[in-house]
Amino acid sequence: MRRRLRWIAFAVIIASVSLVHAGGALAQAPNQVTGLAAVQQEGFVTLSWDPVEGATDYQVERTPVDGADQPTGPATIVGLWQPTRTVRPDAPTFAESGFVLGERFCWRVRARFGIEPQTFSAPACGTTLPQWGVGPGASLRTQFEQTNGASYTSDVNEYLYTAALDAASERVRVVEIGRTLLGRPINMFVFGYPEPRRSAAEISESTATLIQCNVHGNEPSMRESCLILARELAFTEDRTLLRIMSRSTVLIVPTLNGDGRAADTRGSSTGQDLNRDHSLLREPETKAFSAMLRDYTPDVAVDGHNGDNEDLPVLGPRHLNVYEGLYSEAKNELIESWIYDNAALAGWYAGPYSNGGASQETILRNTFGLKSIVGILSENRPNAGVTRPGATFAGNENRKSYGQLWLIKQLLDYHYENHSTIRSLVADSRMFQRANVGRVVFRGSYPWPPFPPLPSAPDVDAPEPAAILEDPPCGYFLAEEEYTEALPEGSVELRLGLHGIAVQSAPDYLVHELGPGYFVRMAQPLRGLIPPLLDQQAAEPMVGGTRLQESSKGRCDQVVPVPFQAAIWSAGSNDYVSD
Repeated sequence: MRRRLRWIAFAVIIASVSLVHAGGALAQAPNQVTGLAAVQQEGFVTLSWDPVEGATDYQVERTPVDGADQPTGPATIVGLWQPTRTVRPDAPTFAESGFVLGERFCWRVRARFGIEPQTFSAPACGTTLPQWGVGPGASLRTQFEQTNGASYTSDVNEYLYTAALDAASERVRVVEIGRTLLGRPINMFVFGYPEPRRSAAEISESTATLIQCNVHGNEPSMRESCLILARELAFTEDRTLLRIMSRSTVLIVPTLNGDGRAADTRGSSTGQDLNRDHSLLREPETKAFSAMLRDYTPDVAVDGHNGDNEDLPVLGPRHLNVYEGLYSEAKNELIESWIYDNAALAGWYAGPYSNGGASQETILRNTFGLKSIVGILSENRPNAGVTRPGATFAGNENRKSYGQLWLIKQLLDYHYENHSTIRSLVADSRMFQRANVGRVVFRGSYPWPPFPPLPSAPDVDAPEPAAILEDPPCGYFLAEEEYTEALPEGSVELRLGLHGIAVQSAPDYLVHELGPGYFVRMAQPLRGLIPPLLDQQAAEPMVGGTRLQESSKGRCDQVVPVPFQAAIWSAGSNDYVSD
């Protein structure tokens, strides 16, 4: 797999300069940093320098300056680079961010040995890139951009912005995939070049990348990233982005939880954590999203959040019913190679997300994998933290949003560069699920050792013996009333249909033994999701169906008794506050 750092705007590359005194260069101080360079990128600047032997970390200083590089304000320590937080401890780079875009600064870096600082480097100066905009996008801005990160984009501003993009660009079609409980539209941008494909069926037959930007209402940074990206895709002249959109559809759902975003709450208007409802589909928002996944079938996806300890914590699907090749691609190739390597080059701290449930099928990153999507979770350290001292609220929000914008573009680039491999992998995953061979679990996760070796690590979440079916059933029988009963959250018939799980009327041999009802065969593309939804032994079943095995007659009709399991799932096993 090729790995290349993209998305660098080479507005200015400034190497370190020697300080001059009385017509001659000053002598280099012991342990003074040399080779400082600044590369301006979208929303941040990548600083790099030569390592100082034995240094434990490095402080980054920023000074606002005028066109002649004379200070216009005080110098401030804005960064701390630590070699333990990157896969390239031998090549220091730091993504310095949080400034007002378009202004000019000088940066200096100094090594530290413990808490003892050394002499600062010579400065590297440059004018940061302004907010992006060409053509009709030159003046179109979100509320977040208009305030330089001091306030988030309101729902009304989002809808006006969305309509303006839709009207001004032939590359975008806006689709309303559903409504929130309080009636707010759930919009999806559909991008293609020179124009988007005409229907969900046409997109499903080709290839697509999906970005889910805001499911927890009080975690809005990726939503702002997505709205900025939407403007770029609508009006960009960048050849790389145009090539991406010509081959693959880009789907962006900026706000799944519009009611929670308007109220600045994690949950929906009912208090439901929507990222605990991607399997059971009890809420209108998750119903709409699941139907979209069923119809558009993206190959690659990201689920956006704010939380954990690094600039860009990421994690892939870990549920053990996910096809192993898909889990391996997300972990080893997309995250630990592509994202980590390029983050080290750009200066972002990236690492494994360490909080929340590992194997819940209710969580979108696991649902992605169970639906044969190479999907990841993207988090973002909510506060500035020790590595970004002195950050203001607006500066911190800019850091989060432009960091996640960088990550989204990495995902688009990864998909483009590895298109054939991913298409083959998705096909293999669907074939594996249809074969119905090998064990299934109700809960249990693939391992994810910490890399880089950070202090916190992802949960282990190994499956309990009672959560494993070594000999998987061939299907489940649902009594007629179980399948069709009208429930406040919707019938089982409705919700299985939204997933795209195939159900048929029970054949005569099952009706003769069990009565009128319906038959769900395991051998289908969503096989990994079926036992967690339909088995009486599952952690959070949609309904307790009758487990069936193949009989000596070669028919899926042998009823399997489900053993009584007392308290397999502890009361708090699903009570997570992150992810």
